Amino acid sequence: MKFKLPLVSSFILVVLLSAALAPAIQPQNIAFDYELISVTYSFTDPILTSVENNDATYDVVTITGLENTYDLGRPCIPFKTAKILVPAGKTVDAVEVSASSPISLGENFNVQYGDGLVHISEKDSYASSPVYFEAKPYDIYSVVGEYCLKGYTIVFINLHPVHYISDSGELLYYEQLAVKIKTKDTNANSFVRGLNQDKQRIQTLVDNPSYIESYTSYGGLENAAVDYLLITSETFKNMSGNTTFENLLTLKEAQGMTTAMVSVEEIMGNPNCWVNGTWGDNNPGNPFYTSSINTNFSRFNDTSAMIRNYIRMSYVEFGTSYVLLGGDADGWSEEENIVPLRGLYANESGLPLGNLAFEEDAIPSDMYYACLDGNFNYDLDEFFGEAASRNDQADVDEADLLSEVSVGRACVDSIEEVQNFVMKTVSYETTEDEMYHRKVLMVGEYLGFPGVSAYGANYKDLIIPLIPEPFEVHTLYDRDRPSEWDKQELIDMLNTAPPHLINHLGHGFVNYGLRLHNPDIAALTNEKYFFIYSQTCLAGSFDNCYRDTYYEDDCAAEYFTVETTHGAVAVIMNARFGLGSEDTLDSPSQAYDASFYDMLMNTDMAPKIGPVNHYSKEAMLGRILENGHRWVYYQTNLLGDPDLTVKHPSGPNVELQVTFSYPEEGGIYLLGSQLLKIGVLPKAVVIGGIQLAAEAQSEPDGYVFSVEFFVDNDSYYIDFEPPYTADLEGVFLFGNHELKATVHGAYGKDQTDSIEAFLLVF
Repeated sequence: MKFKLPLVSSFILVVLLSAALAPAIQPQNIAFDYELISVTYSFTDPILTSVENNDATYDVVTITGLENTYDLGRPCIPFKTAKILVPAGKTVDAVEVSASSPISLGENFNVQYGDGLVHISEKDSYASSPVYFEAKPYDIYSVVGEYCLKGYTIVFINLHPVHYISDSGELLYYEQLAVKIKTKDTNANSFVRGLNQDKQRIQTLVDNPSYIESYTSYGGLENAAVDYLLITSETFKNMSGNTTFENLLTLKEAQGMTTAMVSVEEIMGNPNCWVNGTWGDNNPGNPFYTSSINTNFSRFNDTSAMIRNYIRMSYVEFGTSYVLLGGDADGWSEEENIVPLRGLYANESGLPLGNLAFEEDAIPSDMYYACLDGNFNYDLDEFFGEAASRNDQADVDEADLLSEVSVGRACVDSIEEVQNFVMKTVSYETTEDEMYHRKVLMVGEYLGFPGVSAYGANYKDLIIPLIPEPFEVHTLYDRDRPSEWDKQELIDMLNTAPPHLINHLGHGFVNYGLRLHNPDIAALTNEKYFFIYSQTCLAGSFDNCYRDTYYEDDCAAEYFTVETTHGAVAVIMNARFGLGSEDTLDSPSQAYDASFYDMLMNTDMAPKIGPVNHYSKEAMLGRILENGHRWVYYQTNLLGDPDLTVKHPSGPNVELQVTFSYPEEGGIYLLGSQLLKIGVLPKAVVIGGIQLAAEAQSEPDGYVFSVEFFVDNDSYYIDFEPPYTADLEGVFLFGNHELKATVHGAYGKDQTDSIEAFLLVF
């Protein structure tokens, strides 16, 4: 494929495009209707297919670019989450959605309904039991909730362009859905820092970014004074030696960040962090305040609340983006409960966990430290993070689900564990090894669930297409061999040729994951460290708890990250049960796994595991009311450095060569033909048009992407296919110029060759 832009035309086109693509600058005389917001959404035609599932045939309706729901008792149909920015000083008063005329897709369709979930714990404990539900159709829309992100208020609304009538089996389709939101004044606080990174985050998230102009920035914070905040104990803060938290901060500063370290003891002694202090939950002047506290004050003035209040202060006053919690949270030991967790309750109704009776738990969730609005407990009871349906005071979500800062945790409770964590993090950041960085290992166990859900490999196969070249995907699947793979096979692989990334689905427990018990993990000898994302149950239980039982031994995720000088540099694992599915590959844990890898690999955001973990969950916020999703949203914690950048391999060691072959130095050319060649002439002389030419190749072969021709430093022509040529004509050029040919290879590499020429082209 070839394209050509003459120099003058290119300049004019760039000017016109620049003017057209500059929405951030709004003319002062434009007035927005802040009382009534209108946004219209259009949808492409649905696609209908049939699938066999659990001895039944189902009709599947999909729309390109949309996900399908999978909620208990609801038809599995396409939906879109509208993300609409509410003007500053306003809140939602009413929502109205109108639809275009319905288009019937036919009758007698059999659309599947969402069924029960299963937990990914010990397979012997799994017992399939029927889940009874009353079928409920979707309306054309449902309001998910109104949330605040970096001072901006956003309402999330799920739109359903397909409607299923179960009695007749008819499917109706709406080409357009128009959303109208009536707003009203609010006294709620709104604090916008004025950092460009915050504004960009909102612009890329919402559907009506022009409403950003209604918000007034604080304006006092142009640059972050503390990009990276580390919170730990006084003991760990004052460690001496060559492998301490101070050494980690030195690395961050060498990478261009500003840093600070504060102890939990210092925070607890700071009255500004108490419940009625400057940043406390009961101070109406606090930018994150939402409601008053009139009972159970100690519940909102414990160590966890004070730490969160300090993070609020650092976020507002110092522009903090990353927070590392440098301490364990063992619930059984006051001495090892260094940075206490906040347990959140995923108590939506109808959350079947196999044969387990309970549906809620105090899930360890560091989301509490990342999402800074409100107090996570509107009705002031003992349960934090309840859904709106369980809020006893108001019909609002108790949890703040959008993150102001990116949080990771180093679950350390000894000097040795601090040293292990820092050593592995620094080693990963400073290691360059192309072959190691390419290797991705998919690990799938036999799960024992019905039908297509029987093997973890079937879920992992859906992650593989999200991983681009030059990553190389390897698999370790029970499904593809006559018997289950043995743990020693994985141990040998990790020790002798460790993968860079591991994506796992299998059964687990507090002290067990990837078929490895804690002693197996402690015995690893790898010197290059991997990152694990696993859907397994309980292995990320960093409070060492299963139900009401606390274990003195740390969880498997801690063994991988801090208990040994080997193992993993970071992990994301479930603090409680991973949630699988019966005879379908649509499950809550799978959805967040796929969202994480898609964002890690296929977006233009920096592949830092902290922001990717938060943002990939926030991309799924439209499903938070679905069965089991809140549970997984809370429990997928990062044990590792939130600023850690997952290295993307640059590909093979490609050598590129390019030669500017026509015209040649010393040649005199008229209308494209060479008249003569004068050896001592240090440039080419070109009169009239001419076809430029270059030769390009790569070693190894096949890595030439294109050849770009330049006149001086102005790009003139790009040729994607050999022979690489460019017709120099249709422009006026007179005088001495430099002609250049640049070969662009895969993975961003390039080489350039050039000649000097006297040009008279018209």
